[in-house]
Amino acid sequence: MREPTELEKQRYDRIGEIAARGRQRYLEAGGDPKRSPSGYKGDDYLTDEERQEILQLARQVFGVTRQDNQIFCQGKTWTVTQRSVSTK
Repeated sequence: MREPTELEKQRYDRIGEIAARGRQRYLEAGGDPKRSPSGYKGDDYLTDEERQEILQLARQVFGVTRQDNQIFCQGKTWTVTQRSVSTK
């Protein structure tokens, strides 16, 4: 396994910062400190901008790419059916 580059480390650290901010909001809203929010939109305590930034950074750090109807990640490939493709 290779060592992450400095840029990958910075991106991963940024993901952690944003997630920590969401966690703090969860706790300030009275969340159980022994539990984590589900991570689903509306229960992750992130703004839409933070959520988009985390997704973009995660794709860069973990190597997720999409070409046509194929998803590529860490040497594996998945075919996406038309029904599961977002129309947005």
